[in-house]
Amino acid sequence: MIIYTRTDFAQVGTTNRGCMAVVSGEKKKNVLDKISVGSQNGSLITLTRKMNDTVIDKKTPPGPPIDAMCLAGQLGTTKDKLFVASGNSVRGINKKGKMFYDFPTDMAEPARRLHVYGVELVVAGRRSLHHYHDGVDMDHFLSPEDIHDVVSLINEEAWGDRKFAMIIGCADATIKCIEGSDLAYDIKLSDIPFTLALFMGDGGYSKQLVLYGTRHGKLGLVSVPKGGGKVLWEVETTSQAAITSIMCYAMTGSQFPDILIGKEDGCVEVYTVDESDHPTIFGMFQCDESITSISCGFVSSWNEPDIVVCTYTGWLFTLSKSNRAKLEQVPQSANFSVKVQQLRSEVEELESKVMEERQRYEEMTKKVGNGPGVAFIPQFQIHDSFEFIAELGCYNLTIELVLPIDFIMVQSEIPLKLIEVEKNASVMSGQYLSTGVESALE
Repeated sequence: MIIYTRTDFAQVGTTNRGCMAVVSGEKKKNVLDKISVGSQNGSLITLTRKMNDTVIDKKTPPGPPIDAMCLAGQLGTTKDKLFVASGNSVRGINKKGKMFYDFPTDMAEPARRLHVYGVELVVAGRRSLHHYHDGVDMDHFLSPEDIHDVVSLINEEAWGDRKFAMIIGCADATIKCIEGSDLAYDIKLSDIPFTLALFMGDGGYSKQLVLYGTRHGKLGLVSVPKGGGKVLWEVETTSQAAITSIMCYAMTGSQFPDILIGKEDGCVEVYTVDESDHPTIFGMFQCDESITSISCGFVSSWNEPDIVVCTYTGWLFTLSKSNRAKLEQVPQSANFSVKVQQLRSEVEELESKVMEERQRYEEMTKKVGNGPGVAFIPQFQIHDSFEFIAELGCYNLTIELVLPIDFIMVQSEIPLKLIEVEKNASVMSGQYLSTGVESALE
């Protein structure tokens, strides 16, 4: 099994699932692929590597949180346009960083997942699914269960005489095939499908194959032709954490695109695919943050593609093989001096802003006089989950913040037993209340 090494690029702020993509560059002009990421502060940032350093290429102003993102383009051309969903509105950003498309949908709930193919726009909320053709509402479907992800069969040959087909993964452990505005059929699974992706990027040889990753770490492949679908295979991965991102890309040099998955426990896994479309694990990497997006491209050099990973806290990093040669040139000492001077200027500017805010806060407290002081509770995003693991007979509590966590207090009215895990780096203590019930502190 190949072990990968990590290279940090930047931290951009908290991100939602699927809100990162790699935009193709131009090899003839020696322009590397660029990384675009949408954060929860509403800003879309495009990063590139120059002289072995990360540079902000484009950045949009902050606004409503970006809940979903999709990379698309005109049919037959390079996918170089980004579509982002905020609330119930969808915007399009071209490669120059300019907004060329602003479409307010008629959805009654915020958009959670997004899929774009040519002039076909598919938007999924918590329960509702809408299909727009060139801005016109064509189809809609109301799901009885929560929708976790959506893809559409992107090739006309996959439709044939059937209506526009959309595939959704639902909380009732089914994958539903929606043709037009009608439920054609559903496929029952052993676990809840959390993430969907077209096999090999286009649906495979039949253009009707869809990969799925489940809430408890299973990876599978379904065939969704007209009239009825079925599960072709389903495998266990290295852990039981939810699969949050799936990508198909030729990373290992085989004749078929490989399958890359990112998981909620920070695990990245690479699978090769044989002639019968069955996967075999090739390599993996473990980080300590939940992964929201995974992609691939030539972002560091044109010698070898990189695996690009984005975490919930906004860390962007690449993964490369451990024996990869350091082909990039190291910046000269003069460049280091310039970088140090830039950092000093930024620190001085931040210190000045802190002093201004501190003075403003003191003035606000003085205006109150002898009355109650001004209380301010900072707002920050919390990523949490509480999942039951049937195989172990226990619950897995996950809490993730941008800020360091000092203490977590767990209190229960019934006896609790906290189980040690390999990645645990905390100190645990417990005490009993007067009623004799244990209150565990970790």
